Amino acid sequence: MKILNFGSLNIDYVYNVSEFVRAGETISALSTLEHPGGKGLNQAVAAARAGANVFFAGNIGEDGLFLKELLESSGADAKYLKINKARTGNAIIQIDKDGENCIIVSAGANALLDEAYIKSVTADFARGDICMLQNETPCTDFIIKQAKACGMTVIWNPSPMNEKITDSAIGMCDYIIVNKTEGRALTGKKEPDDILKALLKKYPQTKAVLTLGKNGSIYSDGTDTVKQPSFKADPVDTTGAGDTFTGYFAAMISKGKTAAEALKTASAAAALATEKQGAASSVPVLAEVIKKTERGI
Repeated sequence: MKILNFGSLNIDYVYNVSEFVRAGETISALSTLEHPGGKGLNQAVAAARAGANVFFAGNIGEDGLFLKELLESSGADAKYLKINKARTGNAIIQIDKDGENCIIVSAGANALLDEAYIKSVTADFARGDICMLQNETPCTDFIIKQAKACGMTVIWNPSPMNEKITDSAIGMCDYIIVNKTEGRALTGKKEPDDILKALLKKYPQTKAVLTLGKNGSIYSDGTDTVKQPSFKADPVDTTGAGDTFTGYFAAMISKGKTAAEALKTASAAAALATEKQGAASSVPVLAEVIKKTERGI
């Protein structure tokens, strides 16, 4: 089983600060770093390091060739990646003393994804394969339609949450992975159990995964519900944790694991990712994750 990841690739400019800058304020960073990132890249690296057969589709500029090298060194196939004259997407990330973050993203070459390219890539995939995607690139609805037409299983992390997200697109997905803020935006509900119930009522064909940070994660398909506590961690940077979770979850599903097994492995991987600086660079390899799960919560 193959995983096709349509996604974003960014160069992340990271500023460590004592607290987030406020309107009208100028502050000095404690340190400044440059990291590979982009939700698509992070998720692809995570799935590949989890041992899945990953193929990446997306766009970068010539300034982002090192991102292609990272994909390949992590075990992902980058043959569908397009190199453009546009600048590679980038993100400005503030990280405070507690490891929390706030992020501004500029699409750059990520915005060049088009329908003809999507058709040509999805034609190489078939029933049983997985399409994993996020929401930092255009044409999401079209990607989902093409993937479903090929018989693929679609796993969507609709983040960042914006007006591009449609009910019809979510309704076509096999799995949706959202955090509490995104779940609230989709349902208008505040409590985790209420969010899940509302998601399943609104999208009855779609299995839902709700991530809750330090409070763990929950999976439900309307029949079975699995609650997974978070694994202990000493966080220094939470930037790539959600993407690590998504990539590992998709990888486990591609390997035929149960939802409970996928949730546990993804949760352990996400916890480990918070203990390192960076997004894609913080993604653990499978051996580390297995050790984490064996040690327990």
